[in-house]
Amino acid sequence: MTNPTLTILCPMKMEAAKFTRLARRYGWTLITTGIGAGAIEHALATGPQTGPVLLAGIAGALRRDLEAGTAHLISEVYTSQAILHSPIIPTGLRVTGADEIVATPEDKIRLAERTGAHVVDMESHAFALAAERAGRSWAIIRGVSDGVDHHLPAGCDAWFTPQGGLRPFIAARSLAGRPKELLQMIAFARRTSLAMKCVARLAEETFVDNSG
Repeated sequence: MTNPTLTILCPMKMEAAKFTRLARRYGWTLITTGIGAGAIEHALATGPQTGPVLLAGIAGALRRDLEAGTAHLISEVYTSQAILHSPIIPTGLRVTGADEIVATPEDKIRLAERTGAHVVDMESHAFALAAERAGRSWAIIRGVSDGVDHHLPAGCDAWFTPQGGLRPFIAARSLAGRPKELLQMIAFARRTSLAMKCVARLAEETFVDNSG
């Protein structure tokens, strides 16, 4: 692929941070959208309307053979309407979307059984549907931030602003007196950083032609 004018959508600022250097190098447009379906739909409607669009960020594993800290191309998106196929990525994993965080191992396993998906996030279902409606060429790359057996604290989605930034005081207040969950979130942040480095590397390999 010959270095296209690419638009990259990242739900959270911590995800977008790993793309800053690449966006400058290749002249790509990088947008931090905020978390969730509505934020992604708004970004697609108001961002650049030409060229391919990439959704890049973290996801939770639904299968035990997917290791935290790894990144994967997504070729299929399970939605309530249909299974959609990326026009850019012919072979990869299947992702399913959820409107709230899927936190427990039991919930993750049930979701995998119902959808056949490998990973879950909160944006891909809305992103793929909106991109298809707009006639956009689209792709998804997701890094695994938590494995099937990792727990996330209940309500942690409220720790982020609508713009995808962290609300540190709300997070700290929520975790006060819960040292075990604090350690879990520190480990989550480390896994996220590692996964997003891999996501950025995979995006460069996918969208940049280094043959010449």
